[in-house]
Amino acid sequence: MTTTDPAPPTEATLTEWGDRRGVRRRRRRRPAPAANRLWRFVFPLLLVGLAVVAVDLWREGTKAVLDSTDGTLVEIESDPNAPGFEAFVSPTPTMLVLHTDGADQLVGVTVLARTLLDNGGQAVLVSVDLAVDGATLAEQYAAGGADAVEQTVGQLFAFGFRETLTLPTRDFAPLLGLVEPLPFVLLDDLVVTNDEGAGEVWLAAGRHDLDGGDAAELYSFRNVGEADVNRNERQLDLWTVWLQAISQADDLDAAALPFDDGLSPYLRAFAVGQRDLQVAPAVPTLLADGTAVYTFDDAGEEWLADLSERMTPLPIAPLGSDQPTVRLLDGVGDRRIAQAALDSMARLAEITIVGNAVEFGVTQTTVSYHDQAAAEAAQTLANRIGATAVFDPRPEDPVDLTVVIGTDWEAP
Repeated sequence: MTTTDPAPPTEATLTEWGDRRGVRRRRRRRPAPAANRLWRFVFPLLLVGLAVVAVDLWREGTKAVLDSTDGTLVEIESDPNAPGFEAFVSPTPTMLVLHTDGADQLVGVTVLARTLLDNGGQAVLVSVDLAVDGATLAEQYAAGGADAVEQTVGQLFAFGFRETLTLPTRDFAPLLGLVEPLPFVLLDDLVVTNDEGAGEVWLAAGRHDLDGGDAAELYSFRNVGEADVNRNERQLDLWTVWLQAISQADDLDAAALPFDDGLSPYLRAFAVGQRDLQVAPAVPTLLADGTAVYTFDDAGEEWLADLSERMTPLPIAPLGSDQPTVRLLDGVGDRRIAQAALDSMARLAEITIVGNAVEFGVTQTTVSYHDQAAAEAAQTLANRIGATAVFDPRPEDPVDLTVVIGTDWEAP
């Protein structure tokens, strides 16, 4: 397939798209009050830009030296094999994309992880009719907005998201339009109701070359009475042809936009690297009124747990989670043991610093808590890894707990 290169977006187009991306960052959830366009769109982007610059300067000041597919380690001490070495950990990049239609109804949920950083990752599409705690994701979005869905999906996947993007159809269209036309094979007619109340085919089954607007509308479209699993399969197909079109573009930045945050780095990584796109295997459950919702059975829960570990080797805690933040130190002096400890503890706590104890040869594995408020979390973690909880008063420490792996520690 040959994709015709679109004309490069003008500076005004890129600015407008950047202003309308709708990226919502973790811990910055409250919607802005109504204001003029400059303050609603441009000013938040400037703040994000300043924050990114500040982080970059901080990282440069700490001399980044270690890279991995799990994240980036930023050096504090010079020798990673020496006692006392510590490094801040940047977790696996993750994003939650919430697709909405013109009526601000939730029509799609996509979980993205750049597991291989710039060389690819994984995407999972989740039905908006997935029921959790008695309410579907669509209902949770209607009642509590993006935060409610993020918290629920984060608990399901057992990891949090560095960014949550609410992507309305009107903003999805110009992004898809960067690589239009998109070749798409439709398996079923898509039928709308006309002014007379009769059914009318909008898109007939068969092959189409979609422009950005039609592709975005197709992504949200659902026939009357249609099971959401059918729409999920169309959405998966559209993701597939979209990423394929980006991968074949002569100018990757023009096809996916050159931003370093938001959706752009995921599109570039997925287009040029390995990608695994799947629909979460939920099963339908009929309600008393005859409607169907989806849930995970035992096999689905096992599938999700396994996939989650592969998606995020170094996860962050889900929104609303009480997972403690941890400094993980090797007290043995064996990098293999240190890696095994990191792998086993990644799902038990949010690892934010790794390194070595001030000296090697530590015989007892300990979990130190630095504030009395973290005593219960320390004891819980100590019980789970076979360690001893101790109090080390340092209330200004940037982590809740410090775990030192000793020679008595055994990998599960």
